[in-house]
Amino acid sequence: MKKYALVLVLVLVIGFTAGCLGGGGDTTTSSTETPSSSGTTTPATTTTSVPTTTSQPPTETPRELTTDELLQWVSAVNQYTYVSNATISMLVVVTQENVTQRDNVTLRIIERGYLDFESWSASMNTTTISVQDGASTNTSRVVVNNVTYIRTPLGWVKSDDPTTAEFVWKYNIVSLAREYLKRTPDERENDGRLVLRYYLNGYEVKPLATMYFATTPDTEISVKDGVLELYFENGRLIGGRISFSVSTKTSIDDPTIGKMTITQNGSWSETIQITSINEKREVNPPT
Repeated sequence: MKKYALVLVLVLVIGFTAGCLGGGGDTTTSSTETPSSSGTTTPATTTTSVPTTTSQPPTETPRELTTDELLQWVSAVNQYTYVSNATISMLVVVTQENVTQRDNVTLRIIERGYLDFESWSASMNTTTISVQDGASTNTSRVVVNNVTYIRTPLGWVKSDDPTTAEFVWKYNIVSLAREYLKRTPDERENDGRLVLRYYLNGYEVKPLATMYFATTPDTEISVKDGVLELYFENGRLIGGRISFSVSTKTSIDDPTIGKMTITQNGSWSETIQITSINEKREVNPPT
C-alpha cells in the first residue's frame, strides 16, 4: 500500500520565483620658534584644524514605478521562457480495510518551458523527483491551437479539452502578473529588487491545487494561505513565487484494489525565473 500511495502521488503530480555622507577635516601643521632656558631657540609645533567642505552632487532616489507602469511592460510580453522549481511536501494517509498507512512525501518538480501569446503555443518539459528515494519521472506537454499533447510512457496522448490548455494560459507567471497588477499589492518591498506580494483567497488558488492534488473528480479539496509574489528589476518582470497549503480527501472504490480512502495534507511552493523575453520559437504538434 505504501508503494501504491507514492505511485498515486507521482502520477497525480506529473499529470498535470543608502549610503552615509560623512563630514571630515584636514589637519595642517605650522612651526614657530620659542626661546628656551639655555638661550637657544627650539622649534615648537602647533596643530590647527582646518575644516574642509566636500562637494558632492546631490543623489536622487529612483522613483518607484506604479503598478500601472509595471503592467504596461508585462502586457508587452509576447513570448517568454522560464525555469520553475516547485516543492510539494505532504502527509499522505491511505486507509483500506481498517488498515492505515502514513507516508511523508516530498516531491521536487523542475520545469522548463516556453509560452507564446501570439500563436497560443507552448512547450514544457517537466522532471518530477521523489526526494525520499531519488526516483524521477520525465514528461512533456505541447500546446498548439488549444490542443494539448502529453507525452506518457506509452507515447503522446492528444487532448482536445480546452480547459487543459486554458490552465496553461491562466496559471503562468506572466498571466498572473497581468491579472494581479490591476490590484493594489498587500505588501511592497524594494531591497535590490521590487517584490509585490498578494495574499490569495482559497478560491483563487483552488484550480491550481485541483490540477495537482485532485485524484478523482469528486475529490474534496481545501486550500488556504495562498501567496503570490511578483519580482521586478528595472521595471521588468523577472519571476515570482506562488505557494499555498492544501488538504484533500479522496474515496476510491475499485474492483481491483478495493475500497480506499486517501487524505493529503501539505503545501506547494513554486519559484519561477524568467530566462528570456520576446524571443520567438516554433512549436509544432508532436509526430
